[in-house]
Amino acid sequence: MYDADVTDALYHNFLSDDQNQHDPDRSRAQITELQKFLDPPPRHVLDLGCGKGRILIPLLEAGHHVIGLDHDASMLQQCREKAEMQGFTATLREADFLAATPLESPQSFDAICLLGNTIMTVVDVDEAVTLFCRVGEVLKPGGRFIIDDCPQDLWPELIEGRWQTGLSEDGSLQMVWERDDAVFMLRTGDDVDPDSWDFKPTDRRCRLWSMGELKLVARLAGLSAPRHHPDAAVLIMQRPSA
Repeated sequence: MYDADVTDALYHNFLSDDQNQHDPDRSRAQITELQKFLDPPPRHVLDLGCGKGRILIPLLEAGHHVIGLDHDASMLQQCREKAEMQGFTATLREADFLAATPLESPQSFDAICLLGNTIMTVVDVDEAVTLFCRVGEVLKPGGRFIIDDCPQDLWPELIEGRWQTGLSEDGSLQMVWERDDAVFMLRTGDDVDPDSWDFKPTDRRCRLWSMGELKLVARLAGLSAPRHHPDAAVLIMQRPSA
């Protein structure tokens, strides 16, 4: 079964390059809840994969100290320009967050954000463990690691039987899964190949993280199990206070 709304969400989350992974209402709700989590300012926040500043700029406006990191120089430039237009100087660094954390000395941040479904671009479980461990090193005691709630957001769509054929009704999208793992890719347009159900070197792979996987990775990194915050559609893990 194919569902157009699910297809649109998957496409914008994992294939588009506009860095607008959430619809405006959901994005506003997420930012509002994040500001509640971080109240009162100023807090020290690291925004991994900050893009154009969807999260970073509102947190600057709220009075927090934020460092943004992204591998895309053009996105960072747009973020910098947006911040300057609103009277802020953004602290931005061009780097791959998988390789660059920790950026600072241990216990530097009150919160680290990895939002925009960016966690799904971390495909290798060992890389995720390394990332979560590095995050734990630079979080202050009691500090929070905040990611999107991918398990409860997307797993139900598969459980309910959508994407059984792997092709959209109009043939414009194709969803391919690895044979032995929760790793998938989407092909669109001319890249759709109904005769090919194996990964190609040009395919962009993503992991549909389950809650069980995230709990295990968090535990290996010394963080608390993910806690679901439905109003913000996020999962929050914490470094122990003691």
